[in-house]
Amino acid sequence: MAKAKKMKIKSIKKPKSATIIYIFLIPMFVSTILELFSSHYISFLIKLVGFGMLLGSAKLIDKGLENEFNYNSKKLAIAPKIKYKLFGSIALSLSLLFIALSATHINIINAIFSSIIGGIGAYIYYGKDPSVDKLPEGDLNYKKIVESLQEAKDKLKDIEKNNNLIEDIEIKEAVNQTINRAYEILNTIEEDPKDLSVIRKFMVVYLDGVKDVVSQYQSVDKNLLDSSYKERLKELLEDASKRFEKELERLKSNEIFDLDVQIDALKEQLKN
Repeated sequence: MAKAKKMKIKSIKKPKSATIIYIFLIPMFVSTILELFSSHYISFLIKLVGFGMLLGSAKLIDKGLENEFNYNSKKLAIAPKIKYKLFGSIALSLSLLFIALSATHINIINAIFSSIIGGIGAYIYYGKDPSVDKLPEGDLNYKKIVESLQEAKDKLKDIEKNNNLIEDIEIKEAVNQTINRAYEILNTIEEDPKDLSVIRKFMVVYLDGVKDVVSQYQSVDKNLLDSSYKERLKELLEDASKRFEKELERLKSNEIFDLDVQIDALKEQLKN
């Protein structure tokens, strides 16, 4: 069974991870568990807090690396508003300071120095968070286009989540076909931005329509459905996918983006 295709990412490596911090967490986890088994409960709680702080800093840096990956993978992108790598590095510095002062016998000067070096080292190693929007100059409102594209992707993710709950393989495959066309259309728009109304129309007429169709199917008692209903639903979804494949061809050839698929009519047919 084919799965929905994600938007293509060109010449971008897999996002990095805060691997070094995670590796450091392994011996600390072992040490924390040993304190518990040794009935040193105060020491266990202190190390547990330190472990949680380190894990939190690693998660923040991971989030920053993921945002950077998404930013670099797009032709048009808005710089992340929250500087996760910066906050993660600061959190790492505070974590090291807490661990040094509470779980070791190091003096306060050395503890502060080591924690600052650790935080700065992490920030240098993982790099700064993206801070400049990748938006060309022109008459189009590129910022709104990027925001609308992201909104469309979020809707597609919701459709995929709902589709994963569908047990019928043929229906799931039909929905996947429409999702594939949607990703291709968004990819094409991102490569060659069009008027904002094109994206808005695509989301309202197409994505909202497909989302409603999938949600409606899930709300129906499957035991009451006969084979003819499922077959009709599958045909309707396949028809929508084929028609939008034609719209994709028009979009790629820079012709007028004419959404002639009537999803409202499709939904009315499903109600019957």
